[in-house]
Amino acid sequence: MTSETVIDFYIRAAAAFGEVLKQVPVGSWEIETPCTEWNLQTLVVHVVSGEIQVSDLIENETSLDLDLSANILGPDPMSTWRGTALRAINLVQQTDLESELSHPTMKLTLEQLLGARITDNVVHGWDLAQSISIPYEIDDAVARWALDYWLELYDFLENSDHYGPPQTPPDQTAGTRLLSLLGRKVTQ
Repeated sequence: MTSETVIDFYIRAAAAFGEVLKQVPVGSWEIETPCTEWNLQTLVVHVVSGEIQVSDLIENETSLDLDLSANILGPDPMSTWRGTALRAINLVQQTDLESELSHPTMKLTLEQLLGARITDNVVHGWDLAQSISIPYEIDDAVARWALDYWLELYDFLENSDHYGPPQTPPDQTAGTRLLSLLGRKVTQ
């Protein structure tokens, strides 16, 4: 896999999240999501903080403590998301994928961190779409890449508090298999 492909998948995944975010109705932050502890607002805070973390790890070689409250979104959450995503993408495009980063949980290469960010963007894009009842289709090439990424880390998934237990996918499309692997209940 070339670095351009992984970076392209990151850009496509972030764009897919943004496409759903711009459709979230004003005043709907309290709507529940498939992430049982999160409403729309806390889910968006999580995704935005992930993009800030990418930038901090590249620029500062450490992850700064983030304000995980709604304050991080400011008065215009879409603009905040767009700014943090574009900043992270710009830095990623200038950084070697094999660069080691000191993530709070472990040392990671940028490519490994992007695997998590690609996944967060597509899966949480699906979560947002489910919550506001709009169609959402995960890019097949991105989903296939993310499946390969997570299958290598299955032991981590199995012992993780970040994802629910794997579900039986109702079909064999890559997007459905990815969502099911990460504990999402996909219905047809």
